[in-house]
Amino acid sequence: MRILTSAEMAAVDRAATRRTRIPSLLLMERAAEGIVRLAREVAPWMRRATILCGPGNNGGDGLAAARLLARHGVPSRLVTLSPPARLRGDARAQWEALRAEGREAVDASRSFAAALAAISGADLLIDALFGTGLSRPLSGVARRLVGAANGSGVPILSVDVPSGISGDSGAAPGAVIAAHWTGAIAALKRCHVLEPARSLCGEIAVIDIGIPDGLLETRRHRFAMIGWEAIAPLFPPRARDSHKGDFGHVLVVAGSRGKAGAALLCAAGALRSGAGLVTIACPESIEARYLSALPEAMTLPLAEESGAFSSKAAAMLGALLPGFDAAVVGPGMGTGPGAAAVLAAVRRSALPALFDADALNLHPGRPEALRRRAATILTPHPGEAARLLGKTIREVQEDRPAAAEALARRSGATVILKGEATLVASRGGHLWCNSTGSPALAKGGTGDVLAGVGAGFLGQGLEPVDAAVAAAFVHGLAGEHAERASGERGVLASEVAGRIGPVLREFERAGA
Repeated sequence: MRILTSAEMAAVDRAATRRTRIPSLLLMERAAEGIVRLAREVAPWMRRATILCGPGNNGGDGLAAARLLARHGVPSRLVTLSPPARLRGDARAQWEALRAEGREAVDASRSFAAALAAISGADLLIDALFGTGLSRPLSGVARRLVGAANGSGVPILSVDVPSGISGDSGAAPGAVIAAHWTGAIAALKRCHVLEPARSLCGEIAVIDIGIPDGLLETRRHRFAMIGWEAIAPLFPPRARDSHKGDFGHVLVVAGSRGKAGAALLCAAGALRSGAGLVTIACPESIEARYLSALPEAMTLPLAEESGAFSSKAAAMLGALLPGFDAAVVGPGMGTGPGAAAVLAAVRRSALPALFDADALNLHPGRPEALRRRAATILTPHPGEAARLLGKTIREVQEDRPAAAEALARRSGATVILKGEATLVASRGGHLWCNSTGSPALAKGGTGDVLAGVGAGFLGQGLEPVDAAVAAAFVHGLAGEHAERASGERGVLASEVAGRIGPVLREFERAGA
């Protein structure tokens, strides 16, 4: 499913009007019909409603909804931000239709007390103040009205988006409606899937207004939701005569004294992903840890200094890289000179590789240093992304799509920006939003498992984008499965790794 920007949705509206000759006023009418239908479904107790109407087309949707509610025997009061006489275009046409029926509106800019009375006297508030095109924090009467609506205790249904949020970044820069339900008009927008806006939307329903799918589902729209139907074909059942050599040999370059577990979890993720062989390249003093803890993995002890890779390790590793199908570099390996040399050896190779954790921390402010010709995936969490971009974590989180796109563009890699609604960005400018996951994944080591899964998929021959979107989706589902067994708080990263296999089995059964 495509997720649209404000500009893309506006272009779709224009195309629907020009190419298919659907009048814009009819689209507004259909949107209002959908909102009224949704209101009656989610609030069957509704006997009276108050509709908060802004100055644009979002307000026009609200005005049309008032007329349609009356046809169902539900009276409503209208509250506008400014005199209705200032409305233009389709919104003005909707107001004229209401005036012809003798309807009036409360102008909050002239009588805020009357607006408060209208809000408190309702069973349901319909928020039609602002849509996805809002580009600045609310102020003045709009800000006061949002505060009054949120503080009223009356359930709120938002038209398209809760007023006050950024439609494209998902940010909430100021006063924002906290909706119980949101009717997304025609398609999901970025704010419907990105936090913190997602949580402010409440339950979301997409309202079909008759725009052809061919206008909505197009590759020109660069943001899509990762769903089951896109992932399942990547994992068909294996042939009966398969052997371990068919499914890739993954090299895990990770670990140091005190952080040996990171390599272990990463290797477990790679094995659980279906990789035929996994070898852990580690400082020689911690090799014994892996021999007993994960006997399914092989080990490659490398030269070390003070429990971490030494510069000599790079030469040892470089000669062996052609024998592998993919590598994951970084979890728990530190950022000393030896780690930098090992990373450089892999970067110079033609081996498909995933760089995580300390491999990313070695290049603060320089994602270009990770650019290479071979297939590459980066898996930063917000802190690592901030260091790579020379920004603050807050700046990254305020516009996660922009951060993911910038990292992919500057590094030439496929990027998995971890977090709630994990994002995958391709070097070609496309974005995917993951639809799976759980708060149970907020635990040390789960990112190491994800890195191993992504590398495992690379080693099995998936292209970087397919490997990245599949890793995000499968890892998120594994977190959901683990949560059901151990709860949000009690899940261990090793348990997430253990759930990767059952998740993949679901895909295999679907393709059988």
